Amino acid sequence: MTSIKGTNIQSDYIVKAQKGGPNLTRFIHASDIHLGSHQFRNEDRANDFIHAFEEILTTAVIHQVDFILLGGDVFTSLEMLPGKLTRVVNLLNNFKKETENKILIVAIEGNHDIRKFSRGQRFKQRDQSWLKLLASLGLIILLDADVELPPDEMFKEYDFKTWKGGKIRIKDAIIYGTRYLGQKPEEYLIKLKDGIVKDDDLFHILLQHFGIEGQMKQVPGVNYRRIQILKDRVNYLALGHFHLQFILNDWIYNPGSSEASCSSDFSFTRGIFLVSITKNDTYTTCVKKIRLKNRKNHWETLFLKREFRSKENLYYHVVRKLKKKFEPINISESDMRSIKTPVLFLVLKGMIPHHKCKINRKELSDLLIENLPVVDARIYLKFSNFLKTIDTFM
Repeated sequence: MTSIKGTNIQSDYIVKAQKGGPNLTRFIHASDIHLGSHQFRNEDRANDFIHAFEEILTTAVIHQVDFILLGGDVFTSLEMLPGKLTRVVNLLNNFKKETENKILIVAIEGNHDIRKFSRGQRFKQRDQSWLKLLASLGLIILLDADVELPPDEMFKEYDFKTWKGGKIRIKDAIIYGTRYLGQKPEEYLIKLKDGIVKDDDLFHILLQHFGIEGQMKQVPGVNYRRIQILKDRVNYLALGHFHLQFILNDWIYNPGSSEASCSSDFSFTRGIFLVSITKNDTYTTCVKKIRLKNRKNHWETLFLKREFRSKENLYYHVVRKLKKKFEPINISESDMRSIKTPVLFLVLKGMIPHHKCKINRKELSDLLIENLPVVDARIYLKFSNFLKTIDTFM
């Protein structure tokens, strides 16, 4: 595996262990990696998602964890270029060799991993995903219980010959998992609880792909009161789905996405969790929040005080103004394609240009990328007729 040299991993302890004792188990919890995303149709942004995954693997090696949990949406869809998929497979093959297969990767499928559609076509056979391919190559462990079976039969032991199963034990932790259960996962909560063995003296992890109501504004999720039915059987509810990081009552954990898959994600607290489990009389969980080294965003707002009649003059004005904003940023030619180069989000406000001055966003974006130390430029037009209306009375 190609290690990420010079990576400055920023971390904060967010749950402290109360008692001492040897670490029985250590793992990384990540989710919503969205491999294959080709954000803004930009090649550098597409590579960023693979770089984030590589950093997760490197972090696992640095901290000598026992396993990695992936809480779904590992891939953004079934639409993935062969070259990008080959890079992912090579990363995992190298990781397996470097670690001598001692760090297992345990995953479930999220809604993006098992989408019904690809390029506008509906798949007749739903049972397809890139995660299943990786499992068949022996690169990951893909958990999926059969929720149609009785509770005592649904979580079968993972079989390394068939690459199927709903649970796996690693040291003193036992991991239960299912694929994405649809928009109403609360309908399965009682069955999930009944399928988990209660008194086996193991640390219980349940890997799921759904959100919790109230954690993201205007985004539906499962009501917390309904989730509490699981607390009797689950020590660590490992979630994916919401791209915003959160922890609830020291037993529900959602790390957030590993990269920003949409513009709003740039403002979220996101990353991965490094978890250590110790046991004296009871299990104690110590969680460290790790922020990955993602590409930054750079927001600028320009206010146009006059009416531009030609797009060439407007473009020149915008570039000239922005060059002054970026002058203090020292990025060498060799760094222009590196993670240090930000994505520009530009908001144009003020007086609306003349009707003959038609702004072509793609044209202006290309011009900004050519003239500024940015990897991409997203442009938002928020003009107003207000100033123009006032001018007619002056």
